Amino acid sequence: MGVVKMKKKLFVYITFFESFANLGKQERKIVKNKLELFSKDVRGEGFKVHPLERANSDPSFRSARINDDLRLILAQKGSKYILLHVDHHDKAYEWAEGKTLKKSRFNAIYLQDFIAEEKEKGLEVEEFSFQELPALLVEKNIRKKDLINLGVPEVHADYLMEIKNDDRFLEFISFFPEEIQEGLVDIVSGAKTVTEVFAELEDQRILDEENFGDAFYQKDSRRRVYVVDDFEEFSHLLDEDIEKWRIFLHPKQEEIVKTNFNGPALIEGGPGTGKTVVGLHRAVYLAENDFPAKNGFEILLCTFSKKLSRYLEEKIKQLIRPKKIGNNIKVFGVDELIFKLLKDSNLLEGAIDQKRIEKILEEEYLKSSPDESLDFFLNEYKEVIQKNQIKSLDHYLNIERVGLKKPLHPSKRKEIWPIFEDFLERKEKERIIDFEDMAWLAFESIEDGSIQPCFDSVIIDEVQDLSPIKIKVLAGLSKSEKNGLMMLSDQNQRIFKLTSWKNEVDLPIVGRTYYLNINYRTTKQIREFADKQFFRSEKEIEHLKGYKSLLNGPEPLTKEFSEEKLQDQFIVKKIKQLMEIGINEHEVCVITPMGSREMKRVLDFNDIPCQELKEDLYPKTGEGVCVSTLFGAKGLEFRVVFIPYFNEIGRSILEKEPNDWFGFENQKQKECLKYVASTRAREQLIITSLL
Repeated sequence: MGVVKMKKKLFVYITFFESFANLGKQERKIVKNKLELFSKDVRGEGFKVHPLERANSDPSFRSARINDDLRLILAQKGSKYILLHVDHHDKAYEWAEGKTLKKSRFNAIYLQDFIAEEKEKGLEVEEFSFQELPALLVEKNIRKKDLINLGVPEVHADYLMEIKNDDRFLEFISFFPEEIQEGLVDIVSGAKTVTEVFAELEDQRILDEENFGDAFYQKDSRRRVYVVDDFEEFSHLLDEDIEKWRIFLHPKQEEIVKTNFNGPALIEGGPGTGKTVVGLHRAVYLAENDFPAKNGFEILLCTFSKKLSRYLEEKIKQLIRPKKIGNNIKVFGVDELIFKLLKDSNLLEGAIDQKRIEKILEEEYLKSSPDESLDFFLNEYKEVIQKNQIKSLDHYLNIERVGLKKPLHPSKRKEIWPIFEDFLERKEKERIIDFEDMAWLAFESIEDGSIQPCFDSVIIDEVQDLSPIKIKVLAGLSKSEKNGLMMLSDQNQRIFKLTSWKNEVDLPIVGRTYYLNINYRTTKQIREFADKQFFRSEKEIEHLKGYKSLLNGPEPLTKEFSEEKLQDQFIVKKIKQLMEIGINEHEVCVITPMGSREMKRVLDFNDIPCQELKEDLYPKTGEGVCVSTLFGAKGLEFRVVFIPYFNEIGRSILEKEPNDWFGFENQKQKECLKYVASTRAREQLIITSLL
């Protein structure tokens, strides 16, 4: 398709994309072709716009005849056309009932639904059990005029001032614009004052209050209104599965994506806050603006596993495809990348064999009779010996075991060192290494110039699961100081390593640390269930201040069974019910700690198509229900998640009282694992256990 010259100014409200996605393939093609003709103002070949004769709809609403059956609902504001909804004849007109396009108190465009508002107003304010409690807003000393000042209509302000229950509060504000919902939740939770919320809602760039004008470009309008500057790009979006994250960003996300950073930047946030979305859009933004392919630049997007890198690579292609730019974004799992760098430079030494390394250490351990457990030796090797590249007793005696809580007296170090010494000697003699050894070799090669910085910008996703030396390697591959390094992290999702990297990686992130705290993926009920998994160890809360979910949904379903067979029958029955109500197979995942292969056999036996997400395989449309291990589901998301054998996750570790640093950190890691698995669900979480 050539460049399409547009004579009309088009804007697309998020509801249009949602309705367009529900049409059949041929219907979408017809709509797209008609829109192209309309945008070019081709007379007689596009469609005619007629006033929408609905007394209770916005006077600016219009209807357009696509064909004998399909109708487009749009709004006309002067020379601007806002696409709102497309559907079959009667359904299109029914959708328009009771809706109007408005500007908020802060000049943000939003769609008001009077029918939805009346439905919420018709519900009882409180149940009897809450009658003795103070109203939520009254408890925070909020007045009705404060709500009105934020743009809440007086009739709704009266109602809000009476609500005493969090869930009812979330339900009622659900028809407000998202930014007002966020502000009200911040006020109720005590995270922000009314004054702070008001200041955050303002957009000083938008000064035109008389008409819609620049309001389409207001920061909160942009989270639901797409501006069609180039019909070809818009056309590409309509050709593929429409996902909101590709088109609309939260203002905070957009700010981070477009900011110039004069040094390393860290983005932190809880599950569902869009850290990875920021990383994806950031890579594409840099490819389009700062480091274009046509000038020979390259951008690295790296994460902890090959599987997740393949998943992100597909997302990058989706973002790049509609744009007229080359794809110079390289996506790798960290170990895959380091292996490639060493191999390409002829620097690879030894064979990679993690299991053999652990076996050698176990054999040396069994030759002696130490007081400490084998787990202690394995962890001491990874967290002290290997991390600090200790090769001698003197080095071991002088190293500070910072952060390990429990000191190890020099006499004890002397006692256990021979085990490590013999182990290291055998490891070197057999010429075997693991991925951490490989990272150290790559780091030393960068330091001595054998490997040169080869990327103009580096973006690291899931940085909390990378060791300090791997982070140093990735940082060392960046050529640029400005916009050269961005890291995305959630310390509560740390499941692949014990320690935090922040104190061990010398990267100046002070002043360039940003927090995302709005969860638009996981429901409030799922988030609260996930939070409860941190019952023995302390949840890290620094970057989760003000973290909130604005989505309501069913409480997680928990079931216990006396037999494995009964558990399997329940899961099979529930999956078939989900398929019957129209949920796509690939949007359902069974995440099991007991082996994905066994669960796949259960589904295969019951004629449920399924895809096992092993190695680098990620969810694909049309290949069945997903089955994954706990670790394999990291970084993915699904509408519905089943977690069978939930009580078995880390049972042997969680039932013990930790008596040392390693025990405490292993315990926390297992709780993180439960937390991560639970937050893979967007809408429904189903937990099963055996008695």
